[in-house]
Amino acid sequence: MNTESEKDHRATLISREYLDITGVVQVESYTDTSVVAASSLGTLSIEGEDIRIDSFSSETGRLVVRGKIDGFFYYGDGGEKKKRPRLFRGRAEN
Repeated sequence: MNTESEKDHRATLISREYLDITGVVQVESYTDTSVVAASSLGTLSIEGEDIRIDSFSSETGRLVVRGKIDGFFYYGDGGEKKKRPRLFRGRAEN
C-alpha cells in the first residue's frame, strides 16, 4: 500500500550542492559519485562528486543528498534509461 508521502514526488536542487527529494521508497545503492534510489516515479539515479546521503527516512520518503551534483535522471520500466534529456545536468567545465 502506498502512503501519501510515496505518491508525492518533488525534487529541490539548491546550488548543485543540496538535493532534497520526496517520494523515495528506498535507497538501493550509493557511492561517493552516485546514489540509486527507488521512487514513486521509478528508479532515480543521482550523479556527481563527493556525494553523501545527509538523511533518508523510509517513513516520510524524504532523501537529502549533499555534494557536487552533476545531474539526476529516471530509469524506464525495463531498467533502461529513458530517451528524454536529464532533468538537470551541470555544464562541462573547460
